[in-house]
Amino acid sequence: MAGSSSKKEEEDLVSGTFTWKIDQFSNKNSSEYYSDVFVIGGFKWRISIFPKAREYLPIYMNVADSSLSRHAKFNLTVVNQLDRNKSITKGTKDFTEVKNWWGIKEFMLLREVSDLSKGYLLNDNVIVEAEVSVRKGDIKILEKETGELIDFKGLGRIELAFHPLLEEVCLLHPSLIQCQQKRSRTFVEWAFTTLGRLLHFLKTRKVKDLNQDDCYDSLKQKWEELETFKFDLAWLQPHVQAAFRMRNMADSVERMRQDVKNLENEKKTREDMLAATEFNLKRAKGVLVKAEEEFKLGHLDSVIGYPLA
Repeated sequence: MAGSSSKKEEEDLVSGTFTWKIDQFSNKNSSEYYSDVFVIGGFKWRISIFPKAREYLPIYMNVADSSLSRHAKFNLTVVNQLDRNKSITKGTKDFTEVKNWWGIKEFMLLREVSDLSKGYLLNDNVIVEAEVSVRKGDIKILEKETGELIDFKGLGRIELAFHPLLEEVCLLHPSLIQCQQKRSRTFVEWAFTTLGRLLHFLKTRKVKDLNQDDCYDSLKQKWEELETFKFDLAWLQPHVQAAFRMRNMADSVERMRQDVKNLENEKKTREDMLAATEFNLKRAKGVLVKAEEEFKLGHLDSVIGYPLA
């Protein structure tokens, strides 16, 4: 029963991971440094570090929303960029409405972070990951400042921009609504908002946009979050996976393009060297012909002799 309860608890969680790449870590002069605000489970979060602490690196998680009604679990990780298995992860703590921050004052030794041989600092970059899990019953809808929320088929209030996209796919795939009918209104609102966000993303982005890391990462995050709502996505999965493959193919083509460019540069260098060699050869032949004309080979058969006077 305990195992079944634990599994049910995991299924009732919406999880997401935010990766924070801290550039020029050794040059951070402020005592406290913040990540961008990110959204997981409908709540706004951010990470803070204290790079100028005396001995240990402190890392904290902050929730920017005061409306987190119950709790959220999370883990913090400092990524080992040479060996992922040596990354340091700490956490599995709860946020509550009483306390909107939590952290570890002595996460790891600063000298260990700065030791290039350890793998935590690479090209003066440190990577911190935050994995957050929020109960599906606690998630909330984020209203955009310019967005309008209206009722969607009696299931909940969904942003107006998503309605035509959701109408279209729900007409083609009725199971999208059927599988959510026994869920709470808050859960259904967030589920269809997440689906709407992904559809809107796919509708408004071009294939070439996936060449940008932030666009590719955004698609990946939206897809992973949507999967947690247990929709039947068999109709959409091949299309999204094809988009991921196109990005991988674009990366491969770009590498090939760079290889060709390098070979072309090498060819030009060698051609320049060959042209210089041919010029030197032609000049040397000219000097040889002139020398041969001035020094007749017949003179070689004459007696060397010596002067008598």
